[in-house]
Amino acid sequence: MPGPHRIKNYGRHGRGDYRPAINSEKRIDAAESMISLKGLKKTYPNGFTAIDNLNLDIQDGSFTVLVGPSGCGKTTFLRMIAGCEECTEGEIFIRGRNITKKAPGDRGVAMVFQNYALYPHMTVEKNISFGLKNYGYGREEIRAILRDVLELVGLLDYAKSKPSSLSGGQRQRVALARAISKSPEVFLMDEPLSNLDARLRVQMRGELIRIHQKIGSTTIYITHDQVEAMTMGDCIAVMNEGAIMQCGSPDEVYNNPANIFTARFIGDPGMNIVAWRDGVSLGFRSSKALLQRPSQFAGLTLNAAVRTREHLGEVYRYTLATARGEEIEIRNDYLLETGRHLAIYIRGENLYAFGADSGRIPTAGLVDDAEI
Repeated sequence: MPGPHRIKNYGRHGRGDYRPAINSEKRIDAAESMISLKGLKKTYPNGFTAIDNLNLDIQDGSFTVLVGPSGCGKTTFLRMIAGCEECTEGEIFIRGRNITKKAPGDRGVAMVFQNYALYPHMTVEKNISFGLKNYGYGREEIRAILRDVLELVGLLDYAKSKPSSLSGGQRQRVALARAISKSPEVFLMDEPLSNLDARLRVQMRGELIRIHQKIGSTTIYITHDQVEAMTMGDCIAVMNEGAIMQCGSPDEVYNNPANIFTARFIGDPGMNIVAWRDGVSLGFRSSKALLQRPSQFAGLTLNAAVRTREHLGEVYRYTLATARGEEIEIRNDYLLETGRHLAIYIRGENLYAFGADSGRIPTAGLVDDAEI
């Protein structure tokens, strides 16, 4: 039998009385990790390893965004938590329960897909209530849940509509309402906004943040769009080739990248990286590149030529080639002609340094007043 309905009191501080039947094993303190992944590995029969020794703790009530390039293992990661993919090695815990071998329906998770996965012949309310009936909810309880979740996603007036008559954003809200209605402990979202146009994506980002704040759910959200990750997540896990490269707040991964991959991937544009000496590389954000030498300057001077120019409205985006042929990008409101040669100045306090293994190293003493 299902646990008590909890849509209206689903805040992160108000879930202590909720005990669904599937959560009968020993629990851990709420201050500990909601989800703990230990040594996860996924190797397919053809020998390809999609996830390799992945360890990650996700806190209760957090909105964790897993971001990385296509093919880095994000979807495999999510499907392993959902139970749609078996683990080759490792264990998955939700609130201290080892759910590694549990069936998908017994894990207390709900998944929101990229393609909505709605039944086209069913109305909005039937799309939501269909799963609730299978869970054993009664008619009056389903009616109350429908009212709550449709009000939450702003679709009360569309209960009798079919998916074909809804916009892409409305269909995505139906998929969200269906997931919320099951009162899961964890929401898993696999690039749910990727099929929407740019303007609607921005609108739906705001809606997802609002809903998350309203219900206080633990959410894992997958995207390849680092701008989406920076604007939505309170925790970002940067992934590449089946491994977590860095995990932290948006501010941490942007301002304190642990390695070259994170530095280049996070930010719009990503960090510029140029070779220095003895295997060391230097990095800087495009916004820190100056076109005029400051007084009492101490830092790095780059000689470069303008390759391309794009007008973005308030600013121009330029790609430049350094004297050694490395490509960098800067943005400013100066009008520069393509082909022009110029010097770029980066103050020492705005430089990042990375060692031969691509890991972050201290910049102190590396650059005083140097030129490339």
